[in-house]
Amino acid sequence: MPTRYLPHAKAKEEFAQLPPHIREEFLYAIRGLLFQPYRPGPGYRVKERTDHPGLWRLRLSSFRRVRMYYSVDGNTLRVYGFGPREGFYARLRQTDRLRR
Repeated sequence: MPTRYLPHAKAKEEFAQLPPHIREEFLYAIRGLLFQPYRPGPGYRVKERTDHPGLWRLRLSSFRRVRMYYSVDGNTLRVYGFGPREGFYARLRQTDRLRR
């Protein structure tokens, strides 16, 4: 179970660009992930990426087109990015955020 949250530098920038009400929902979801990182919670769903094992997608129930990608590394919840679904995974690869 992760005990801390570590966002990538680009993820911090993307998070700051989100509207305040969406940021609040993501913060709520992140708190839930610290207790159960691989299970859905109220207001969000999670799913492991089949093309990249160990990388998880979080989708908010009320804002279905906005995603967060994360992984769990020991006791650390690593967040790689926030953004709209369209082309998001390609943007993660282009900025080389997925290198561990």
